[in-house]
Amino acid sequence: MGVYHVSGLGTSPGALTMPLSIVYILQAAAQLGNPSAEAFFAGSGEMEGKGSYEKIAGLPEHIIAFDSPEVIHGRMPLRYESRWFRMRGSKQEPIERPVVRYLEKLVRYLNDEFDVCLTLSTENKLFLVETDYQDFEDSFEKMGITLEGLRRKEVWLNLIGGTNQMNLALLLSGSFTAIPSRYYYVFQNTLALEPSWIPKPNKNNINTIVKDVMDRWYDLPPLDMGLGSIIRELYDKFSKEGRDFISKNELAQILKHKNPNYSDEFIPKLIRARYLVSVDSNTFTRGDMLDRVLAMFGKIVQSNVRNPSDWQKWAKEQGILKEVPFNEVSC
Repeated sequence: MGVYHVSGLGTSPGALTMPLSIVYILQAAAQLGNPSAEAFFAGSGEMEGKGSYEKIAGLPEHIIAFDSPEVIHGRMPLRYESRWFRMRGSKQEPIERPVVRYLEKLVRYLNDEFDVCLTLSTENKLFLVETDYQDFEDSFEKMGITLEGLRRKEVWLNLIGGTNQMNLALLLSGSFTAIPSRYYYVFQNTLALEPSWIPKPNKNNINTIVKDVMDRWYDLPPLDMGLGSIIRELYDKFSKEGRDFISKNELAQILKHKNPNYSDEFIPKLIRARYLVSVDSNTFTRGDMLDRVLAMFGKIVQSNVRNPSDWQKWAKEQGILKEVPFNEVSC
């Protein structure tokens, strides 16, 4: 199957559609044999051993966006414009409308212009998850549980839209779960639904456009440096086993096992970050930051969400999920 794009979002649908435009443009160029575009998707594809074969790796499959209930249900004015498809908005409407309308227009245009196929055979959906955009812990819990449900999927995180709280929660939940394979952002200071600095792609300019959009696309390296798995281990020790203390030797073994680059010298960093408190030189107990993280992380673990079906069931039971198909464009 394809890629799950996960993002925070506010009142600007372009924060979602603009980077997705780049992905679709590069997909079209890759299918035409552009080497740079092909390299962009190198490594994409389902995990080995799943029994599925992807003819076109790296295509978006589903989009998951976290936003406020007011924006999702059309109680906030949206501002957007598209020069390519003559779309403009400055009124209250559900954010799904410009997102889905634009993506369908874009995919239909690229399919026809370049004689390619940018539509997966499965039903593409936009999932909107109601989130308190000012509450880091609410965002972290919902994003973390969502990522847990995508553990066997290819996940890219969009760090453009949403509030600081949402983006921080997305970064940390990605680090703790170690699930995302790509963290990306693209700078654009306009309300455009498409990349505003390039003309509408066509057969004559596609190779130049590939270079232009890739110059603006930034990938962060995968942010799991072992901290997520270390927190998991400490969660097991302090919460599941009911431990009050951990020895220095035991902690050192955890660090070295989870990340060979971590030595005993990493322990003072955990203390300064208030994850641990030193009882004496050889014994540690948990600090207030670890308590806070364990409480948030515990909600993710206790959700028992292990796959996309579990996640959809959980989100529906919470009353926070809205599903919108966007697969009306066929090849």
